Amino acid sequence: MEKVIILEGNMVERKGILDKIKNSLADYELFIFDKQDNYDYVSQMVTEISCFEERRLFIIKHLPKMDAPTEAQSRTKVLNHFKKLFPVIPLGNIVVFDNVGLSAESFFKEVRKCGRVYKFNQKISKSDAYRVVNEYFQKRKIRFDREITSLIVDSLNLDGTDVDVDKLYLLIKKFYHYIYGKTKVTKQDVYAVCSSSRDFIIWTFYNMLDENSAALEDNKQMELVMGLITEYLENAKYFQHEATMTIQSMVWRYGLLLMVKNGVNNKMSLEEISRKISNINKLESSGRAQRMRLKPKMKSEQRIPQYSSKMIGSVSNRNYGRASLSCYTLNQLLLIYYVLVKTLIKIRSGCTDAEIKISLYLIVSTICGEITKKNTIDGVLEHKKVKYGI
Repeated sequence: MEKVIILEGNMVERKGILDKIKNSLADYELFIFDKQDNYDYVSQMVTEISCFEERRLFIIKHLPKMDAPTEAQSRTKVLNHFKKLFPVIPLGNIVVFDNVGLSAESFFKEVRKCGRVYKFNQKISKSDAYRVVNEYFQKRKIRFDREITSLIVDSLNLDGTDVDVDKLYLLIKKFYHYIYGKTKVTKQDVYAVCSSSRDFIIWTFYNMLDENSAALEDNKQMELVMGLITEYLENAKYFQHEATMTIQSMVWRYGLLLMVKNGVNNKMSLEEISRKISNINKLESSGRAQRMRLKPKMKSEQRIPQYSSKMIGSVSNRNYGRASLSCYTLNQLLLIYYVLVKTLIKIRSGCTDAEIKISLYLIVSTICGEITKKNTIDGVLEHKKVKYGI
């Protein structure tokens, strides 16, 4: 049995190795060290022999402390002392460095003289993640289509090509317990379990709105769309703040769609549209109340554009699973943008949670084509008083 073992990477595979070590020891004493422990104390413990001739397992969760001007210098000092300590660790004692962030090959070289190094991937590709999800549920005789699998995996990293292994396994277990006993798994089940992932919920919400806008009347699912965003907001810590941020992001998104659609209708090339929209700068505020001022946001003395070329290109086709301009007419986008801005002004001037929910329903109804007249929106949002003559 090795005296020193390093485990780095995802929790699932690290736990598997640790369980094997524990099972091979039968009776043993267990010691766990963290960042509160001093190196002198740890070194003394790992070099002592058990009085009862038992095996001793030492798990280091965080490198111990040593006196040094900086944390980095303390870490270097500790690692150098450990290198000298390894040869004198007695047989029967096993020291495990459990995911403490070790990467120096010189340190690994010393460990391999008396032990072993395990480095596991923390992230895997989405294609591998699909396989993991399917295998997990197939073993439990639960089957669902690829769309459900894709939704589960995409909720962890919507636009990326890989996912965190630990987050994946935790989500799989959470989803399994949620659907336990069900014979049919639906998209709504995924939305309910993944409702804490803001990016996933918001972009799923956008995709559903696009589909409903482009669909025929009998294919629209207004209740499903409203249920998704309402459940997300009700689970948020600050309902009004999150609702405001959501509508603000919709202003950003549908404003971009409107500008690109207008350019396409005017026979402009995508390059010309992109160049014009890229000239719009992102703004930041300074000051308070009446003294608040807006100015272009800067990075390294360069103005930051409100929309990147990648963002502009993504709305002209179905890249990243996002909106296609074919889902909306120019008049629809004009009305949607108008409603979003008016609603945002209304909410910021003061609204109850109930009024915000009604406003969201108006927004969704407008995007899905249920509301088409601007004066109808004005009547609800403005609450204008009608004066009757005698």
